[in-house]
Amino acid sequence: MTDLTQNTQGAYIGRLGGGDGHLRFVPAAQSPEAPAKRQAQHAGEPLDLFADPQFRRGFLLSYPDSSKGRAVEAVLNLGDANSTPAWRLCQWASRYSLAATPCAQGADGDRFYENEGKKVLVGGPGSENRDLILEVRGGAEYGDRIRRAGEGWPHLLIEQDAVVLRPLDELAAIRFSLSLRLSHCESRMPADQYDPELHASQFQMFFIVKNIAADSPDRDNYFWFGVPFFDNRHDVPPAYMARDAGKGDATGKFIYTVDGRAVGVTPMKTRQWLSLDADLLPFLRSGLSEAVQRGYLKDADPHHYAVANMNLGWEIPGSFDAAAQIRDLRIAAIGREW
Repeated sequence: MTDLTQNTQGAYIGRLGGGDGHLRFVPAAQSPEAPAKRQAQHAGEPLDLFADPQFRRGFLLSYPDSSKGRAVEAVLNLGDANSTPAWRLCQWASRYSLAATPCAQGADGDRFYENEGKKVLVGGPGSENRDLILEVRGGAEYGDRIRRAGEGWPHLLIEQDAVVLRPLDELAAIRFSLSLRLSHCESRMPADQYDPELHASQFQMFFIVKNIAADSPDRDNYFWFGVPFFDNRHDVPPAYMARDAGKGDATGKFIYTVDGRAVGVTPMKTRQWLSLDADLLPFLRSGLSEAVQRGYLKDADPHHYAVANMNLGWEIPGSFDAAAQIRDLRIAAIGREW
């Protein structure tokens, strides 16, 4: 564990044997855009919580070993040495780090990094590939090995600390919008060795919702709020609520994941776009209430909590080759009054 006053992040596997829905715990990268803080803003005016939604400034690359925490293995600057990334790219438990991989240039201004285990592509402004494609090659990551209970799995996630913190009770809404499409998802496991309790391919988003009140007994405590987009085991990923447990690096915090249908997710068909536009605030407040009712938090005052961090991407606890493309990501707080 690290000091949670330095926002932390992770991702989860829900309903998988041997993991018990545990979140892999690693510190988040502090956004270089600005420290999370309060800023003056007019009521009703959207305030973006995260910087660089087109990913043009590149990424700070994590080590595959999550125990290295915030340490940066390399800067993936998309060929611009003067770039200052806002996002971190997390490649935990991968056999193939992108650290020594050169930036390649494709058509229409595309920039990408690619090796045996993964590909990360930032599309040019007018490219069919904009804004971001995340591809994991589970067949290469696992080779001939089938994941067993208790073993880790490859991740490919983007993550960032919020550039501003807004207490939940000061908000009229948290508008979330995103277009995404599944490029492909193919199992590389023999059918007779596939176990849906152990093996999956998931694409999802998580927030850390953190207590920011200096005088609260839950100061710096938090829960995980999840929005699932794709899970190969379900037409639409279902709701999931549980304690983060099952491995030594699990946080023990509460996981509150909404049913995908509640935010407009429909069955993702290969190469077809899905556009989402939802107010996440009611679900965040429900998650806080549930965390208090279940005893994970003591402080139920929404004025003491804010969205502090987000991550989005793939978790592959099974041998799957999978890729997804996202566009027009926006997460914006709309205030009642500032």
